Amino acid sequence: MWRNRILVTAALAVSTLAACSSNQPTTSPGTVTLRLLVPQGQELCDIVYNCQGPTHVFIGKESGDWLPFNPGPCGGGVPCSTCLPPGCAAGACQFIGVAVGQPVTSVQITWDGSYVDWATCGSGAACYIPRFERPGRYVARLCATPGATDAGGATCTQTGPEECVETTFELPGPTLVEVPLRQN
Repeated sequence: MWRNRILVTAALAVSTLAACSSNQPTTSPGTVTLRLLVPQGQELCDIVYNCQGPTHVFIGKESGDWLPFNPGPCGGGVPCSTCLPPGCAAGACQFIGVAVGQPVTSVQITWDGSYVDWATCGSGAACYIPRFERPGRYVARLCATPGATDAGGATCTQTGPEECVETTFELPGPTLVEVPLRQN
């Protein structure tokens, strides 16, 4: 009798999980490229600390409700599928403990609808689960900070506050959506 209860409970758990995840796309619905158009002659820069700089592009269903993206090799968290750190990719971890100024020459992202859900694994380590959004209308916020790097590229001197613009777009979308930093 206990064996039947366990089997029924397991079957209900599997069918519940299947029902909950069946609405979740498992592949990309397509792509769209978002590009911030910077006024000619405008200098932009970032301060990158511990291989993480500011986020230039945010995407969501509505303004202010932004999707979480893959944190990359230095962003904390691990893939939930392995619960193991991804390791340092192409020297990305060489800047641990170092702040570096970087000129920003372009702000562009090709988005395939991917984002991550956060969970825990192992002994409570933060981990992420890759997901995909459905086709539809989204909002993008593209940002950049006016400033210049010194001759050695070690510092970024900001000459103004971060500037951002928002636009709506479709996923999948046209090949390229260009958004001017300032509307003239």
